[in-house]
Amino acid sequence: MRHLILLIIVPAIFLACGTNQPKVAKPSEENKNDAAKVAQPATAAQPAAENMWKIASYSGQLGDSKNAYYITNSFAIWGTYHKSNVDNTELKVKFLIDRVSFCIKLYEYGQKIVTKGDETSYKITVRPVDGEPLLVTAKNVSDRIFINESDAKNIINLFEKGERITFSMINDSKTDPASYAFSIDHPKGLIDVLGKLGK
Repeated sequence: MRHLILLIIVPAIFLACGTNQPKVAKPSEENKNDAAKVAQPATAAQPAAENMWKIASYSGQLGDSKNAYYITNSFAIWGTYHKSNVDNTELKVKFLIDRVSFCIKLYEYGQKIVTKGDETSYKITVRPVDGEPLLVTAKNVSDRIFINESDAKNIINLFEKGERITFSMINDSKTDPASYAFSIDHPKGLIDVLGKLGK
């Protein structure tokens, strides 16, 4: 009797699963092109301005218990870099801004931190959508590029306009020259977050 019930139920289940299932249509050539456009990382929209900046703590990184806070971007900023052996390779960018310093940390291939080499400085062009570009000189003394206080204030003022900002950076290395480029779509809100820093 059990065998008879199984012989009736099992085929019924297979038939039920096989019928009335949605059929997946093959995408047309036009739809394939649309899908390819969406998959491009360069065209991905960045979050709105209120989500651009967040407060983080140095203490976890330094292994101490002090409440030393800094501001960083709350999502990944992507760009490209060029060296003699690579061209337009993926670059990840992290800002580290606190009450005394304004730094940019660069990650080649999205993960290898750019550390100090034989270069003495970086020439940085900060270009807003409208207006004159800001020319800045900065140094990498460890694993981040330090921008002096007066230039940092000018960059923050550009951020507060809320328009797209493009950074182009070139180091003066004799042995490993490199250039870096990235953009921020919604940089506004940094001054508000700076006001909350250390409160």
